[in-house]
Amino acid sequence: MSRVNKNVLLALFTLTSSAFLLFQLYYYKHYLSPKNGASLSKSKGSRIGFDSTQWRAVKKFIMLTSSQNVPVFLIDPLILELILKNFEQIKNNTHGSTSECKFFCVQRDFTTFALQYHLWKNEEGWFPVAENMGFQCLKTESQDPRLDGIDSLSGTEIPLHCICKLATHAIHLVVFHERSGNYLWHGHLRLRGQIDRKFVPFRKLQFGRYPGAFDRPELQQVTVDGLEILIPKDPAHFLEEIPHSRFIECRYKEARAFFQDAGLPLKHKFGKVGDSLELSFQGKDDVKLDIFFFYEEIDHMWNGGTQAKTGKKFKYIFPKFTLCWTEFVDMKIHVPCETIEYIEANYGKSWKIPIKTWDWKNSPPNVQPNGVWPISEWDEVIQLY
Repeated sequence: MSRVNKNVLLALFTLTSSAFLLFQLYYYKHYLSPKNGASLSKSKGSRIGFDSTQWRAVKKFIMLTSSQNVPVFLIDPLILELILKNFEQIKNNTHGSTSECKFFCVQRDFTTFALQYHLWKNEEGWFPVAENMGFQCLKTESQDPRLDGIDSLSGTEIPLHCICKLATHAIHLVVFHERSGNYLWHGHLRLRGQIDRKFVPFRKLQFGRYPGAFDRPELQQVTVDGLEILIPKDPAHFLEEIPHSRFIECRYKEARAFFQDAGLPLKHKFGKVGDSLELSFQGKDDVKLDIFFFYEEIDHMWNGGTQAKTGKKFKYIFPKFTLCWTEFVDMKIHVPCETIEYIEANYGKSWKIPIKTWDWKNSPPNVQPNGVWPISEWDEVIQLY
């Protein structure tokens, strides 16, 4: 009897355990499984697209530039347009978390970045590091147009474009150079010499078909698809510039020849368009023609002067003036309407009294020091002929 009772109890225990196990399986299937499934799906979705060739190439390029302290910024029109459409979401994504690769994983042949050349401190050492990371790189150069006409410097080569390919995706690095008008310029990408025309589909490049000029953009750091990058702070403005960015270089030698043929060869050029520009022409019988460019401030106007041997800058302050027409040697020309105020600012109230000794750096009552041109800029801002 005792043995029978034990068998019955064992059977009852087994049956109860089986029923409880079946209940657990039922509860998991109908209640927990959908929730867990959603969680697992979300976990898998967080990596959607992050194994794409495009994203991996961009990530590796960002690692390369960061390790070399090269401050590149994104100018790719396709990606910038996508960022602009989701700008508020990106700005608020302070933690860099993302559930899906939405920007850099878009199908395309290139991703375009830019660099201001004067910030590229280790240009030559950069390429071996890139190659060690698996990139195949190509660099194009051309003569610096800013030095055209300066016999001792004409022909100096500067980098214009770099293309670094990783697997089937390429990074196009546009090298911007500063111009005297306080804007950024990039050159034409020309395939010269032994360059492999099949290296990448060059015709699909967004930049380089012709030279371009852009306003100097203020930059901001954002996190896009989990990558920290720099972009123009006003991406809409940059995108608006692209269709109208084509740049035509001044033909300096021809322009100088024109003045020489007219009997007014250029004697010197000081300053640059955005600061203290001055042109001097030497006419017949030692007659000198000076052209000063004026700059307007809130409450005054000024023109600049430069001492050739020291690089010192000077500023001549004038009260604001407007322009009127007059006739001078049978020509209709502009003159300051506030004529007396203009003359007195530059020569004082006793301007009618001749002065035998006049120092252009000290004698004018409206002159004041304005700093010194950096030696690195002398070739551009101090040109003597």
